[in-house]
Amino acid sequence: MEIAIPHTVLLRWTLPFLFAAVGLCAEAQEEHEQSLGAVAVEGRMKGVIFADGIPASETITRTGLTKMACCTVAESFENSASVTVGYADAVSGTRQLRLLGLGGAYTQVLDESRPVLRGLGAPYALSLTPGVWLSSLQISKGTSSVAAGHDAITGQINLEHRKPTDAERLFVNFYLDDMLRPELNLTTAFPLTRDKRLSTVLLLHGAADTEWREMGAMDLNGDHFRDLPHNREMGFANKWLWADPVTGQQVRWGGKYSRDARLGGMAHFSSASAARREMTRAWTDYTAGGMTGTAPYPQHYASNIDNESANAYLKAALPYGPERVDSTGREVVRSSVALVADFDHWGEAAFFGLNDYGGNENSVFLNLMVSHYFRSDRSLACGVQGHFSHIRESLLNPQPWIGREGRFIGAWQENELGAYAEYTFSVGRTFSAVAGLRGDYNWLYRRAYLTPRFHLKWQVAPQTTLRASAGLGYRTPHVLTENIGILATGRTVYISPDALVKPERALTTGASLTQKFYLFGHLATFSADYFYTRFGRNIVVDQELDAHTVAIYASDRHAYTHTVQTDFSFTPFSGLDLYAAFRLNATRQYRRAGLGDDAVGVVWTRSERPLTDRYKALFNAQYYTHFRRWVFDATVQLNGPSRVPGDPYAQPATRSWHSPAYFQLFAQISHKIGRFEFYLGCENILDYRQSDPILHADQPFTEAFNSLNVWGPLMGRKIYAGLRFNLY
Repeated sequence: MEIAIPHTVLLRWTLPFLFAAVGLCAEAQEEHEQSLGAVAVEGRMKGVIFADGIPASETITRTGLTKMACCTVAESFENSASVTVGYADAVSGTRQLRLLGLGGAYTQVLDESRPVLRGLGAPYALSLTPGVWLSSLQISKGTSSVAAGHDAITGQINLEHRKPTDAERLFVNFYLDDMLRPELNLTTAFPLTRDKRLSTVLLLHGAADTEWREMGAMDLNGDHFRDLPHNREMGFANKWLWADPVTGQQVRWGGKYSRDARLGGMAHFSSASAARREMTRAWTDYTAGGMTGTAPYPQHYASNIDNESANAYLKAALPYGPERVDSTGREVVRSSVALVADFDHWGEAAFFGLNDYGGNENSVFLNLMVSHYFRSDRSLACGVQGHFSHIRESLLNPQPWIGREGRFIGAWQENELGAYAEYTFSVGRTFSAVAGLRGDYNWLYRRAYLTPRFHLKWQVAPQTTLRASAGLGYRTPHVLTENIGILATGRTVYISPDALVKPERALTTGASLTQKFYLFGHLATFSADYFYTRFGRNIVVDQELDAHTVAIYASDRHAYTHTVQTDFSFTPFSGLDLYAAFRLNATRQYRRAGLGDDAVGVVWTRSERPLTDRYKALFNAQYYTHFRRWVFDATVQLNGPSRVPGDPYAQPATRSWHSPAYFQLFAQISHKIGRFEFYLGCENILDYRQSDPILHADQPFTEAFNSLNVWGPLMGRKIYAGLRFNLY
């Protein structure tokens, strides 16, 4: 098996600056050659696994993350009915996910159980992480553990990266689609000491649109706007682990850096600076002519978003006491003391036409926690946390065509201290309960609040499990960056003072049933869950209140969502996995009937939340041969209608309406040859697109211009191919 030289050549070509990794990979190859006499065992892992823990959750495995060649985590949910991912607007290309019928701002994002990008960067947290960097992705619906904070209202998404201890010494993924957009991902994990106590993993990512994408193929609906922005992104992460196998002590540390630039708007611009100069010149000429028609009306419109994210962390754990086998008999647990320190930097600079936005945040998160096991089925986790953030935001929203200007400039600190305790009680595998309580004081709002949460799991029969949960959630709204698409309109942005004085608050309750049974002699799983979220206070982004304004204000009325979902998974024979799901949403919010800072006496109207699908159905089938040499995967989605705000500038003006239901079809074929895996796939095979995502695209500098009402796909059919390489 003489393959050491090709592997060395490949390493030198792909990672010339990682010269130390070459020797380590050669060592791994030598170990592989010495184990040729071992028995080969074929493993099988489904793409989606429904966790057997106390909270209701699902895990998208590494197999699931490769079902479609997604570029980022935000594009990894096409095979999940729990999460819907769409676009915030038709200009910026910003992805927005929805869980339990609510926007992604209500879902907490964790990086290996550490809260990350909690403030201004929260809307982009999933767009800056490549899917191939991850070993798995966990989705937890409803309220979660109080140890992670009070921000989760609809659930949590936890990102598990590839580990320093992974046996995979080198992984390479190269991707190219029919728009000639290339993407390259490299990861390498290896021990640095002979006893393997110290190990590290490096993760690299780069992707960029090419000029081919601009040659008419990015304006399929003929409105002169790019269907998606011209995008360039890069990222680097380095994670380290020191572990003592004798004492169990561990220290983890590392860092991550990501950069993302998106140039949107009209297709003839090649750079953000050129676009800005041309827009400014055109508007200056127009206004110099008295805005009377002596100069041509400005027709040059562009947008640009430039995001920068940096993170550094340290985690140290010191075990104590005896090892115990947990109540399930599957895992060894031990009491421990842990310290987590995390630093996040976020920078954002954006413009949409004449609108300018800037955001900058530096934050530090500290967590000191003790997890004590009284017995294998009795444990207490308690700790203290601190979150310290310095934030600067600015908005220049000039609308000279209507004689208005919105300006917002602010710098503030949000500092918070909290303590929590969570008790877990189990009776074998039959019954488990988790009761948690945390208290926090926030200096920005000058108030303290309590966050109680409760989880229950009852295995009423060997194949039947019931779960229930309830809890409060609080979150600080960042109304501008979380709704950046509002700048891609011709209206003035109005921020009511009441939107900035208190956090959002909601109660989320839920219950689920999981039933396993045999169908035609093979095991099948059926689950059903229901969640109800009721707001005590929430932020409303209202484009229907006034034809001249997008208004952001607070509502103390009890907005709510109901979500029901069923899932069915079945393997009729080895090599074929079937999965089907259906989700139903019922959402309501309260909107004002008039502008004004004083809400006393204001009439409120109740309506369905805009741009939230009423239902979603999904079916996925995957067939694979022995050792997964050939894998065939297909997914069908039925996306239900959503309420779309009307167009007051149409002739005649239109009221809100409901979008049509539509199907989407995805398919992929992959084939392994030795250490190489080739894949070929197609997204949106039916080529379904929303035909008019931008209202009045021919009038970009008027109040009529609006790109917010996106309810369907912006891009048509996409064909892609790629290559994966693994070295163990």
